[in-house]
Amino acid sequence: MLVCYTGGGTLGHILPALSVHEVLKEENGYRCFWIGREDEGERAAVEREGIAFHAIQSGKFRRYASVQNLSDGFRLFAAFFQALSILKKERPDILFSKGGFVSVPPVLAARVLHIPIVTHESDASPGLATKLIAPFASAICLGYESAGATLPQKKIVYSGNPIRTALLQASTFSIRERLSLSSDLPLVFVMGGSQGAMQINALVRENLDALCEKAFVYHQCGKRDFMELKHKNYLAVDMVGDDMACLYRESTLVVSRGGAGALSELAYFGCPSIIVPLSLGSRGDQIANASLLKANTAAVVLESAVDAKNFLEAVTYLLENSEKRSILSQHIKEMAIADSQQIIASVIRSKAII
Repeated sequence: MLVCYTGGGTLGHILPALSVHEVLKEENGYRCFWIGREDEGERAAVEREGIAFHAIQSGKFRRYASVQNLSDGFRLFAAFFQALSILKKERPDILFSKGGFVSVPPVLAARVLHIPIVTHESDASPGLATKLIAPFASAICLGYESAGATLPQKKIVYSGNPIRTALLQASTFSIRERLSLSSDLPLVFVMGGSQGAMQINALVRENLDALCEKAFVYHQCGKRDFMELKHKNYLAVDMVGDDMACLYRESTLVVSRGGAGALSELAYFGCPSIIVPLSLGSRGDQIANASLLKANTAAVVLESAVDAKNFLEAVTYLLENSEKRSILSQHIKEMAIADSQQIIASVIRSKAII
């Protein structure tokens, strides 16, 4: 079976598909390649797994008037013919789209060539790319049931969101032991580091003295906004890397944005969490994701206008309330689907023309 993967825009579109690849690569005769945008980080993530990467033009549709809509329209037009040429040459048995606007031209090209299409939507509300792809897909896998309200019902498979393989296979060493933390000192893991993380970073830094009196703060800042502040009970890193699963397992409390990938990982590990969804400049997907958790009493959600005072109050409340943390942990874990990548892999197998 030859699978063409497509998607990009952030690693949130790349890593879940790679988790599906990890399942399928165990099969005899499995081969694959990737069609994506020319982005160094995305290309590196794919090629690191031994997958051939084909770059095409990338643009996006904006819901507002912009000169860029015209130029990006030409890019998408060119991308269609680039994808068509690649697919004609490779002749995959199926195309799996993980979303982002780079995936739309390959999907349209696959449709022209009568190649079956399976797509996956991570968020609680479908993005425009998913809405455009849905009419051409043989199956639409969803991370959350709520995303399916406006999509073709007969095509929907509720799969959940794939978890990064590295987290599932993580070692069992203790991050607390590595940091020499006493058993009675709470550990707060702050997940900055992705797009739009500066707000969370600022909230932590404004409250650093007060936070570090209550807990050890492990702060992922991201490369763009990294500041190596020297403070008792505080560690700043640009990116966590291999320690991520240990932090999920051992943290007393996690602070995160509302991206679907991060929330799925929090659910898998059952982390009591404070979610600060990104709203400015976004399509509102993080707000929808966070609202779903809030409705299920699965996380404390702070709106984007939260200030330093409200942030500190929320952290303090949860650190001092073990019963509330237990409720959040139980409810978010109930939302997890641990075998999501196996479900999606099974759908791909069933729709492939082999």
